[in-house]
Amino acid sequence: MKNILMSTLPGKEGSESVKSIVRVVPHSKQSVFTDGFDELYVVVVDGFHNEIIIKNILYKQSNIQVRWMDKDYFVHIIQQRSQRRFVQWVLQGEIVYDHDCLIKSIREKFHAHPSDFQKRKICIEFTYFLRQYLEAKEYVESGHFLDAYGSMIRALHHWARLSIIQEGQIPETIVWKQVQSIDYAIYKLYEELVTTSDPLEKRLELLLLASEFSMVSKIKEYSEFLLMIIESRSEAWSVNEILNHPDFQGEQTALILLLEKLVKRSLLKEVQVLTEYGIERKYSIS
Repeated sequence: MKNILMSTLPGKEGSESVKSIVRVVPHSKQSVFTDGFDELYVVVVDGFHNEIIIKNILYKQSNIQVRWMDKDYFVHIIQQRSQRRFVQWVLQGEIVYDHDCLIKSIREKFHAHPSDFQKRKICIEFTYFLRQYLEAKEYVESGHFLDAYGSMIRALHHWARLSIIQEGQIPETIVWKQVQSIDYAIYKLYEELVTTSDPLEKRLELLLLASEFSMVSKIKEYSEFLLMIIESRSEAWSVNEILNHPDFQGEQTALILLLEKLVKRSLLKEVQVLTEYGIERKYSIS
């Protein structure tokens, strides 16, 4: 299969552009991990004319999916880590070919502890947690307990993912089984919210208190990556500059709420600048 993938590129000829090939085999037949395929191949191509091309192939009685990906797009997806299964494929799959050690370097970088790569993801995961937590808090205050329950479930899920990332691991699709052995306290909070017979309002209030004590109180620690970027220059940052920073591509909306919370906690200083539109609020380290 390797020779076929090296020599046959959709819309191209030759093998000079293929940089890496990763083969993924599921643990069980028809597993959702590989979308039911017997094998799955990720082929990284330098200068590919599409971000991604996917083909489903029958080869020697095996049902195979091949994903040809442009190298820059591939690196972007890995850095964002928004596609959990895809990241798992790259980290756990068999390296069939790795001309410039791209896959090897990604794995080494991912497992480096601590690293900016890890700090970035912790910061982003915390922004997701914070939004869901604050939504749950508002719903409880207004008496919308079922909506609060949904937000709290999502907040706990991000909390669990954050804990897994802190351990230098990648959050898998089965997060609760994974976090059970990493941070049992989070797993117990999830159990208490979902399985106990206490009134829903009481369960939510207990979870909100636990979240405030264990997570929100550590906002400076979890925001370290964002604070590092803002501290990297003496000039104050506009919100647009922060949201368009290369390290935050695809995560812009989540950061706005965190910026405001950091100002309220006096971890960021608000700088007012007179512009043609009025007074613009910018951010710098306190």
